[in-house]
Amino acid sequence: MSSLSKTALDEQLWFFLKEDMNLPTFVQHQHTLADVRRNGIKLENILTILNVKDEVQKFAFYLHSASMAAAVRLLSDESILVTYNLYCQKDDVVTILVRGINEPSPNTSRSPSHQNSLRERRKISRGALVPEIFIQPAPRHASGTIDLIQILGWITSQLEDGKPLIDIVVQCFGPNRTMRKVQLTADIWQRSLIRGAWEKDFSPLWNDYNRIRGSREAILANLSQEFPNFTQSCQNFIHDLRKFSGDKAARNRLDQTGHAYYLGKPYFEDNIREKILAIPTKNGTLQDDLNLLAAKRSEGEVCAAHDLSPLYEAVLGVEWDKIRGKGVALHKQIGGLSLQQQASQSGTARQLAKKGSQFFKSTFGKRGGGRRDDTSGVGGSKSAGW
Repeated sequence: MSSLSKTALDEQLWFFLKEDMNLPTFVQHQHTLADVRRNGIKLENILTILNVKDEVQKFAFYLHSASMAAAVRLLSDESILVTYNLYCQKDDVVTILVRGINEPSPNTSRSPSHQNSLRERRKISRGALVPEIFIQPAPRHASGTIDLIQILGWITSQLEDGKPLIDIVVQCFGPNRTMRKVQLTADIWQRSLIRGAWEKDFSPLWNDYNRIRGSREAILANLSQEFPNFTQSCQNFIHDLRKFSGDKAARNRLDQTGHAYYLGKPYFEDNIREKILAIPTKNGTLQDDLNLLAAKRSEGEVCAAHDLSPLYEAVLGVEWDKIRGKGVALHKQIGGLSLQQQASQSGTARQLAKKGSQFFKSTFGKRGGGRRDDTSGVGGSKSAGW
């Protein structure tokens, strides 16, 4: 194989991802373009990078980057170079995805680990564009049973990651048979999913959600009444988690807590923290969710903004899209928090407390999502040189 062009950007990131359609776990490693150029790359090398000890013939390999409308199947060693030269030279990130030879293409389905692996790539890339692969419409003759299994599998994997049931987004067909993203709001659950032919499949999820939500709302309401500044403290806490990377003051406040997951002063007293950790969730309690998150991130760090904040937002009933608009006003409120362990509970933070917070509104606003419309595929051909 020819060497890579010296004009290529050495800092371009290459992600190598192995995922399983039946498991929520994944294996992912990253290299710079300089590493790839130095070591060369073949299908066999990709398995070595992923520590997969098996034959190349048992797997399907796909390549994707921001300039591509769909992931391209790599049929030979030479096709890696051909596809790269056609599409990827100007992109910041290149992803090579590996699945079992009999598993569906990433252009038509997402694995249970999709959201977690994408989140990790975006965290590591630090602002570089890491696109999602647009899921192409299924064939018209596809079985409805298969669609149901895929939807249930996706919902279950999202719930295990701490995603609220009515915040989950799925891919579905529109009236003209085009694929679109749809958020499963409370209205959709009540009017569509728990009625008709799919009632027995979706009703247990909806009933479980409402049982947990009722218990959680009661705990949050009691905390709000018992501690007048609880709502404001929750908002301050989420603000700092979201701003962890780019705001030194927010990072200092979080580090001051001395807690593995930042639950402590200046946001919450010890007795409040214990009550928060006992709030019920799909997996048991918030403490259980944090333990599961730590286990999934056993080989990497837990990200405050991308891992912890969404989890805490769902449990504490804080909507980041609403409080982020407060901007400077919220920042000034947070500035009143004391960073001293011996700070009095009657300090500035208590004076900034807000009363009458409303938790878990019945429906949430829709979130849009872009898509790409084309499909593509490339077989093996003669190498043109990197």
